[in-house]
Amino acid sequence: MFKLTCFSVFLFFIYSTHAYSQDLDTDSLKAVLSESEGNSRINTLNELGTNLREISQEEAMSYSIEAEQLSKELKNKSGEAKAKENIAWIYYRQGQWQKSFSYSEKAYELALQASDYGEAARILNNLGALYYEQQNFSMAIVQFKEAYRISKSTDDLYTQIRSLNNVGYNFIQLGELDSALYYANKSIETNRNAGSPYLTAFTFRIIGDVNLAKAELDLAEAAFRKSLDYAEIQGILTLKASLLHRLGNTLLQKGNLVEAEEFLKRGIKLSSENSFLDELTKSHKYLAKVYEAEGKIAAAFEEQSKYLSLNDSLLGQTNKDRLALLQGMFQDNLKKSELELLQAQNENQANRLQFINRIVWVISIAGVLILMLSIWLVRLNKKKREQNIDLEQKSKELEKINQAKNKLFSILGHDLRSPIGQVKNCVDLLLAGELEKEEFEELIGNIKKDVDTVYLTLNNTLKWSLTQMEGFKLNKREIKYSDTVSSILALIKPQLEEKLIQIQSDFQNELPIMADPDLIEVAIRNIITNAVKFSKPGDNLIIKSLGYGESVKLCITDHGVGMTKDQINQILSERITISDSKPGTLSEQGSGLGLQICKEFVKMNGGDLSIESTPNQGTTVCIVLSKA
Repeated sequence: MFKLTCFSVFLFFIYSTHAYSQDLDTDSLKAVLSESEGNSRINTLNELGTNLREISQEEAMSYSIEAEQLSKELKNKSGEAKAKENIAWIYYRQGQWQKSFSYSEKAYELALQASDYGEAARILNNLGALYYEQQNFSMAIVQFKEAYRISKSTDDLYTQIRSLNNVGYNFIQLGELDSALYYANKSIETNRNAGSPYLTAFTFRIIGDVNLAKAELDLAEAAFRKSLDYAEIQGILTLKASLLHRLGNTLLQKGNLVEAEEFLKRGIKLSSENSFLDELTKSHKYLAKVYEAEGKIAAAFEEQSKYLSLNDSLLGQTNKDRLALLQGMFQDNLKKSELELLQAQNENQANRLQFINRIVWVISIAGVLILMLSIWLVRLNKKKREQNIDLEQKSKELEKINQAKNKLFSILGHDLRSPIGQVKNCVDLLLAGELEKEEFEELIGNIKKDVDTVYLTLNNTLKWSLTQMEGFKLNKREIKYSDTVSSILALIKPQLEEKLIQIQSDFQNELPIMADPDLIEVAIRNIITNAVKFSKPGDNLIIKSLGYGESVKLCITDHGVGMTKDQINQILSERITISDSKPGTLSEQGSGLGLQICKEFVKMNGGDLSIESTPNQGTTVCIVLSKA
C-alpha cells in the first residue's frame, strides 16, 4: 500500500491509459471472451487487461498473462507487446519498478518488430514514467516527446494529450516553467477535439503548478479550482487529494488562512482514509504553516511533528524503491554490455584460433619453437592468474570498505534527521519570538527525549565505527556485570522515574567475566534502554546473572509489548540492516539498530546473544560471556 500511494504526484501517467481502450464495457468483453478463439481471443484478453488494470489488478494480471502466453503460441508480436505493456503497468502500480522496466522494454521491442507504432508510443509513456521515478527528468522528457511524435503520426489523439501533459509536468521538475506552460497549453488545444475532462483536469493542475512557482497566486488558485471541479465530476480521489493541499498552500500564501485550513483539513481526511501518504505528508506540512501564521504554536508543532515523521518514512521508502529501479536498469544495461562483450570476445577468439592454426602448421617443422611458445603461454597464463587473484582480493577489500561506509551513512541519515529536525523547529520558533516561556517549558520534555535519542545514536555509531577501523583491538579485562548495570541504571534514572519502572536485580554469587568494558557497556545499555522503552508504566524489569561451566549469563526481562519471530530473526541475522523502529509505550523514538550492534559487540568479545519473546507479554534478552 505504501508504494502505491507514492505514485499520486505522477498519477496522470496512470489513468490516462484508459483513453485508448475500446468502448466495450467489461461485462460485454467477458461475454465475448467465452466464444472467442485465436487472435480474436488475444485482442479480447488484452482489452480486459487494459480496462481492469486500474480496477482489479489481480484479475487484469490473469487476463494479461493468458494473452501473453497465447500470443507467443500464435507468434502474434503485437498481441504479446500489448499483454506485456499491461503487465508492466500493473507492476508499476504495485511499486515493482524494476519488473515494470523489464516488461516495458520487451514490449517496446515487440511493438517495433510488429510495426505497431501506436502501442510503441503508449509503452514509451510507461518508460518515461519509470525515468521520472528515477528522477531522471531529462530522459523522461525524451521518452514522452518520442511518444508524442509517434502518436501524432498514427492519429492517436489520447496518447498525444497524455504525452504532452507528461512533458509539461517534467519540465516543472526541471524548473523550466515557460516550457511547461507551453506544453500544457498545447495539450489544451489538442484536447479540444477529444473532450476528455479527465485529461483536462491534469492539464489545469500543471498550469496551476507553473503559476504557483511564478508566485502568480490568483492565476494558480483559479487553475487549481478548475482542476478540482473536473476531479469532483470524475470522482478521482488521488487527483482530488493532490489539489486540496495545492489549494491550501496557495491560499496560505495569499493570507486566506481560514479557507486554507478548511482545504488542508479536507485533504488530510481524504488522504488518511485512502492511505495517500505523499499527499497526507504535504497537507500536514502546509497546515503546520497555517497554524503558525494564526499563532497556534502548539497545534503547529503537532502538525510539524506529523509531517516530519511521515516525510522520514516516505523519503526512506522512496529512496529504497528508486535505488532498486536504478539497480535494475543498471543491471539490464550491464547484461547487454556483457553480451556485446562476449560476442566480441567470441569473434576475437575465432580469429585467434584460426591464426594459431596457421602458426602451428608453419612451426610444426620446428619442435623447438613450439616448445618455446608453450613455455611462453604457460608463463602468460600464470601471470594472468596472479593478476586475477590480486584483482579479486582488492575488489573484496573495496567492497568491505564500501559496505562499512553505506552502513554508517544509513545509520546517521535514518536516526538523526527526525529528532534534530524537531529540536531545530523548537529553537527556530523560540528565536523568532513566537514561542512563550510557558509553551517552551511544555515542549522541553519532548526536546529532552529527542536529545537523548541523538546521544544514544551517536554513541552507538561512534563505538561501532571504531570497531570497523583497521587496527582496532579489544581491550579485555576482568569486569562484573553488576558494576556495569549499576552505572547504566544511574544514567537512565530519569526514564525509570518517568515510567515508574521498578528494578529487581539478582547478582548473588556473581562471577567476574573477561571482556572489553566499553563495548559490553554499550551492549548492556542498549538492551536495558530498549526494555524500558517498550515497558508499560509501572512494570518491573528483572536483571540477574547466572554462572554455569566456563560462562556467565546476564538476562534482562521486561513485561512489555514483545517481538515477533520475524523481528527476532532479523536482529539475529548475520548482517546489520536498518529496520523500521516502532515507538515506545510513551512514544519514545529509536533507530531499530541498537540490538543488532549489541549482537555484534557481544560476538566480538567471544560471547553470544539470545532473545526470547512473546508479543504483548514481554521479552528476555541474554548475554553469555566467558568467566575470568
